[in-house]
Amino acid sequence: MVRHFIETNTIIYKTTYEKTPHLRGFFIFDIMRNIVVFIIPLLLIASCSFNPNPIRSAFKKDDFLRSILKDKDKYEIQILYTEVSKNTLGQTEFSDFQFQLNDQKYFYPASTIKLPITVMTLSKINELRAADSNISLKSKINLSLINNKKEIIVKDSVTSFQNLIADVFLVSDNSASNVLIDFIGYNYFNSSMSNLGFENTYLNHKFNPDPFVDSTWIITNIDNDTISSNENKITISAGSDISNLKKGNKRFINGEIINEPLDFIYKNRSSLTDMHNIIKNLIYPEVTLSKFNLNVEDYDFLRYWMSRFTFEDLGAKFIGDDQFFNSYNKFFIHGMDTILNNTDIRVYNKIGQAYGTSTDSAFIKNYKEDVEFFLTATIYTNENKVINDNIYEYKETAIPFLSKLSKAIYKDLSD
Repeated sequence: MVRHFIETNTIIYKTTYEKTPHLRGFFIFDIMRNIVVFIIPLLLIASCSFNPNPIRSAFKKDDFLRSILKDKDKYEIQILYTEVSKNTLGQTEFSDFQFQLNDQKYFYPASTIKLPITVMTLSKINELRAADSNISLKSKINLSLINNKKEIIVKDSVTSFQNLIADVFLVSDNSASNVLIDFIGYNYFNSSMSNLGFENTYLNHKFNPDPFVDSTWIITNIDNDTISSNENKITISAGSDISNLKKGNKRFINGEIINEPLDFIYKNRSSLTDMHNIIKNLIYPEVTLSKFNLNVEDYDFLRYWMSRFTFEDLGAKFIGDDQFFNSYNKFFIHGMDTILNNTDIRVYNKIGQAYGTSTDSAFIKNYKEDVEFFLTATIYTNENKVINDNIYEYKETAIPFLSKLSKAIYKDLSD
């Protein structure tokens, strides 16, 4: 029947050419339409084959990365990458790529969650200012520490939110982060993140080690008004759809190894997608239509401190401390390098590392070469499968992986 239909059309086309030219146009159109319908899928398939995932391309160009790729499931690797380009109108556009992305598969966010904590700190400051509270990023605040017995341990320690946030980005300071948690409150953070669309990100506990982790900071402004949170914390449990909540076959606690995994059901949580989109919102709020309660100065402030090397600006106070080096806060690009090889590349980021999980979430830009991209990646290294023994392959595997991955992608863009 199909053959007969084609022959009939052909005969009509030839015998009626002179008398009915409008039919000729119709059949030409019909044939061309069928050709287009057939060719377009082929072109799409061809374009996909000639435009491979840049993440996979990066793996292929480095022996170390290829070795990690062979055990990608063991290392629980997840990667999100965004190319940044301009269209013909000069507008910024994003092209997203992913590798093993699974927002329902748990990984411990560690200090990466400190980034949205700083965002919510600025948001709450703006709310207080709108209510006529005498507070700003640089104004003095007084800190008093109350222990579980309601005893005052520290009284009237003076600092500023600028100093606290700077320490969070320069050296990922736990104590500074925990002060910010007491300022905003767990419920404020969790409800705000959910309302903003970051539903995989929530906070249940403070950061350790910190000698005052079990105590509460009371924060007052220069008028002696209490501005810290006094809410009763609502603990969030990971949903039943979240996998990989139990880590390790054994765990180390109080000097003993217990033959059971560590359950992360009540631990802090985020997802690669949330982390990646938070960075996007901070770097390009006009493109993402950011809903953060931040002004232009707030965005500039956060971007400045996110991009600092450890010894820059207020970080000069850490020079001479053997614990730190200038790229201490940069897994991407710089890795374990104690001497900076290329300061033209700025990494706007927040790292996290604990319980065998190493994560970096960043916007990376070289202003001289006009190369820029977003990258968020996580890797789990725990060969002995014991949690909390501090024996993880961070230096041997995790940090080199994150550094080499970012360098490979950067090289592809800059070549």
